[in-house]
Amino acid sequence: MSSSNSRYPIVVQKLKKQPELKKSLLLIIIIIFSNNLFGQGKIFGYYTSNVAELGFFVTKIKLNKDYTFEYEFSGDLINQTGNGIYEINNRNEVLLKSENEKEEEKTVAELLSSGNSKIENKKYKYQNGKLFAFHLDGYVVKRGQAYSRHKKFLFWGERYLTKRRIYLKKRTE
Repeated sequence: MSSSNSRYPIVVQKLKKQPELKKSLLLIIIIIFSNNLFGQGKIFGYYTSNVAELGFFVTKIKLNKDYTFEYEFSGDLINQTGNGIYEINNRNEVLLKSENEKEEEKTVAELLSSGNSKIENKKYKYQNGKLFAFHLDGYVVKRGQAYSRHKKFLFWGERYLTKRRIYLKKRTE
C-alpha cells in the first residue's frame, strides 16, 4: 500500500475510481437538499385539531399563500377568531402575528355574541404535515388531555380523558 492511498478514506478512493457513483451520489444529495429547502409550499392550507382538547376546544387555522392567516378557536362557551400575517423561519416554525384592529363602539350583545377577535401571537412547529403548538415556556406540546378513542368498558360506557397526541392536521376545505 502506498502512502498516497493511505491518506484518503476508502469512500474517497472508491469515488475516484467510479465516476458514475460520484454523479449518482451528488444527484441524491441535491434532491434531498432541494426537498428540505423548498418544502415551505407544503405548509399552506387548512388545519384543524385532530381531537377536541379537554373534550371541548377545537382550533382551526387557514394559512394562505400570501402569508396571511385566518384563526378560529372555539369550545364550550368560548369563541376566538382573528386574522393576520405569519412568518416561517428556517426551523419550520410558523409564527402567527395578529392584526390589531381599531376598537369600535359595540353594544353589550355584540360583544357577548361575536367572540373575541383579538388573539395573541402564537407559534407552531411544522412537522410531517402537522402543526404542533408551542407552550409559553418555549417547548413543543405533543401530548395533552383529550378523550380516549376507547370506551371505559370493552363495548359500553363513557369515553374517558387521557393523554393523547394533540396537533393540527392538514385537511381539505
